[in-house]
Amino acid sequence: MTPSRGAGATSSRRRAIVRGAGATAFGSAFGSALASTFGSTFGRALTLLLTVTTPTTLAAQAPWPTVHQQALWATVTIEEPITQRTALWFDGNWRRMGIGAEPQQVLLRPGVLVTVAPGVRVGAGYTYVATAPYGELPSETPLREHRLWQQVALAQTLGPVAITHRYRWEQRWIAPVEDGATADFAYQQRARYMVRAQVPLWRRGTDRPVLGYVQEELLMPVGHGGAGGRLTQNRAMLGVGVPLRRGQRLDIGYMHLWNALPARTSNEVNHTLTLNWVVTGVRGKAGG
Repeated sequence: MTPSRGAGATSSRRRAIVRGAGATAFGSAFGSALASTFGSTFGRALTLLLTVTTPTTLAAQAPWPTVHQQALWATVTIEEPITQRTALWFDGNWRRMGIGAEPQQVLLRPGVLVTVAPGVRVGAGYTYVATAPYGELPSETPLREHRLWQQVALAQTLGPVAITHRYRWEQRWIAPVEDGATADFAYQQRARYMVRAQVPLWRRGTDRPVLGYVQEELLMPVGHGGAGGRLTQNRAMLGVGVPLRRGQRLDIGYMHLWNALPARTSNEVNHTLTLNWVVTGVRGKAGG
């Protein structure tokens, strides 16, 4: 989540640091368990996804110790069409540690989405991020960040399964907050790839079904010191989408978020409860 970490509560950190061994086995077993729900082909793909992207595999470049923590992300995602092909888009995130006990981050991300062809959408926008020192490996100071982002999203269907691939590029300006003032900003770039698959599970008394979904996102800094070619964050998620009133859905899920912290030569794994209130205009289709 943050580009650097400072000294934290040393004794607490020593108690919390554990190795990521066994995460690969967990991913394999978990994917296999879902095969009966999503179908054998989809289940095998999920097994491979969770096995390959566990912290043990991604951190193989450096066998750092790993801290496991709990977190809560509450999100609202809004898409409002302004023409047949263009929509305004916004997502706001309130992120806490310890299932709400401690502040972690606030993120605000407005943008514009344009459909350029069936199943193909491009988008661009701005992001503001305020990050607090959090968890067992806190940053030395709060952080403030401004981003510009551009993305391409590709949608396809395989039988009942709807799949979205999203490719996002970010320009980031990050600065510490020292003595109540924001210091100089450092520039970074980051590439992100997300794939999401969702399938109807059952109908809840309406024509809109309850959805089951799995989602995976890889984040990789590009073009600055020590960043090239190294994954620094992985987000594996699964959950259900419950229809509310017309144009609204509540996604409830679990996210296994692995984050590399080079300044601390450590990793963190945040076991995160995710709540996403998705609000979609009549013409639009919810984005991610």
